[in-house]
Amino acid sequence: MEVGARWFVRALVAVGSLHAGACIAMSLSENGATATLSGKIEQGDDERFRQFLAEPRARPLRVIYLNSRGGLVNAGVAIARQIRVARLATAVDALSVTCDSACTLLFAGGVQRYYIGGDKIFEGFSAMSGLGFHTAHFKGDAVTRNSKSDAGTEKMRELFREMGQPRAVDLMDQAAFNSLYRPCGQTALNLHIATSLSAPPL
Repeated sequence: MEVGARWFVRALVAVGSLHAGACIAMSLSENGATATLSGKIEQGDDERFRQFLAEPRARPLRVIYLNSRGGLVNAGVAIARQIRVARLATAVDALSVTCDSACTLLFAGGVQRYYIGGDKIFEGFSAMSGLGFHTAHFKGDAVTRNSKSDAGTEKMRELFREMGQPRAVDLMDQAAFNSLYRPCGQTALNLHIATSLSAPPL
């Protein structure tokens, strides 16, 4: 990590989640022109992300790597729009991290979207890493058919359409109420979810 790289850790209060299950709070780090967003996306994280982008830096950010199991739809939508306005690329290392649920909204915000190693992902429900799509659910002890949020799901659909990836909703609809659907690299390219299966250029 180069000298002067900064780390930002966010301690957050949980008020609802698109994806059930405990995980760490959202953190942001940067190294030169590359940033990394990890952890659960919660209420207020969109403002924290806005402040992160506004930090003075000698070298502008170009790419943000994502590693998150998801979180709140509203915060995810807001961060995705900030990513697009800032003209950032997004990247997910499909073989080593997950970008699930609301995190797929953030990935959609990238002006270029790097699904690194996506060609090695086996499409469907068995893969344990990469992009993971499903419909929205209210936070609770368990994800059930009755916990489905139609309003949250429609917000996700609207964001994908806004970002020029309307067929991402096809993947959401393929997931069962308690599962994640993971596309292989070629599907992600065909549906314009990803623009590349390689790492972003340095």
